[in-house]
Amino acid sequence: MQRAERALDAYDEDGGAAQRADSGSAHLGDGVRRTFRAPGKRWYRLDLTCDTSGVQEVTLTLTRGSAEQSYGIGCGDPEADQFNIPPGAPFTARVDAVRTGTGLVLWRLNTVAREDVDGCDDDIKGCGG
Repeated sequence: MQRAERALDAYDEDGGAAQRADSGSAHLGDGVRRTFRAPGKRWYRLDLTCDTSGVQEVTLTLTRGSAEQSYGIGCGDPEADQFNIPPGAPFTARVDAVRTGTGLVLWRLNTVAREDVDGCDDDIKGCGG
């Protein structure tokens, strides 16, 4: 758990500009299916990591409306994976349950100023290419 918390903390380098909107954890055997509201004008950044025994990677699927993207999340990585989501309609984050290992999936949902969005503007629609 401490390793996963450090992975989530690894990106808190924006001088406090990010504001936590939600956070939580789930047992790997239960998986995650969480719908987040995304109101306001600030972008959202979902930080997700896993701390497991016997599982090297889980799949995160982000969905909003008809748009859907899946990403592999390396478990035990020193930094959490980050995903940018523009404000607007609710979106769902899903990690399917894994029965072959033990551990936790941890997430934090932060709001960030538009100018602090790094990389792809919308990791649900995708930025391919």
